[in-house]
Amino acid sequence: MAIVRNYTVGDALPPLTKHMTQDAINAFEKSGGAKGPSQFTDLETAKSTLGTASTVASGRMSLTFATELLRRYFGADVYNGGGMVDLRFLRPVRPGDSVTFTGKVTGTNKEADGTRVSVEVTGTNQKGAVTAAGSGACIVPSGYLPAEE
Repeated sequence: MAIVRNYTVGDALPPLTKHMTQDAINAFEKSGGAKGPSQFTDLETAKSTLGTASTVASGRMSLTFATELLRRYFGADVYNGGGMVDLRFLRPVRPGDSVTFTGKVTGTNKEADGTRVSVEVTGTNQKGAVTAAGSGACIVPSGYLPAEE
């Protein structure tokens, strides 16, 4: 017998930690079609453009990780059909950083197609500094039965 999943305000999402490397940043930028040096992939360009001592990861990487956090929590089949993330980038993420994305359910509202589950999302680096913050939501269909684990 399958169990319908309940979402309760205050529920914590399982954290997701990402360890940033320059290779990972380069691969991410290349996957988006980026060509040539940028502040993300080239140290000299980062120094001249940003005035920093290292490259930085693009905010799109943090957005991708926040999306992954929610997809894992709700399940890809549900999140891909009714999920969203709105994220603000507050501090740079650099090679060598570890960023942990966390979330907490902040609300549930019945809608015609199911229940909208709202989530607060935060990215925090290994020093405890918040690098990204925002919100997400997913419309969970009525009677949804999560895939067997």
